[in-house]
Amino acid sequence: MMGLMVLLTPALLSCEREEPSVNFDVATLDMKAAGGSQTVNLTTNYDWTATTSDPWLQVSPASGKKGTASLTVRADANDRSTLRRGSVTITCRDLTRSISVNQQPDLPQSLVIKHGNASFKAPSFTGSGMTGTVLWGDGAEETYRSGLIHTYASAGNYSVEIKTAGAYSFKVESVAGVTEIDFLNF
Repeated sequence: MMGLMVLLTPALLSCEREEPSVNFDVATLDMKAAGGSQTVNLTTNYDWTATTSDPWLQVSPASGKKGTASLTVRADANDRSTLRRGSVTITCRDLTRSISVNQQPDLPQSLVIKHGNASFKAPSFTGSGMTGTVLWGDGAEETYRSGLIHTYASAGNYSVEIKTAGAYSFKVESVAGVTEIDFLNF
């Protein structure tokens, strides 16, 4: 009988439950204003469920078995002029982990400035709740902030587009090298 207990003890110890774990391949998703979907890969050691924080976010599948899975996170179009923030939460037994989702605002205003300089300072804007994105014309893109300056690899002909919402006026500090300012969509 003693020998049987000695043999069962390691078997009983190996039956202890391991702590639940959830791992993602990303911590944050950045969605465009037009909406769309992105894929998130996750690994869990128990069955899981997925939920979203807001009705403008959807996740599929909504549940799965332990192991590796791919989730599709979809965002509806953001027709507001403010950034939206939400989350996708995975629950695995008593453990919850979330992925942050940020969605860019719809930026209905557009200011385009063409220039031939090696660097360019974005104009200053006046407005209430102003948000914006600067497309520098060389493939670079930044969130607008006051005093923003971009340096190019070399002087050339660049078309800078500033997409905004909430601005009602702008000021260009220097027109040196500026060949055109198009504010018809501003």
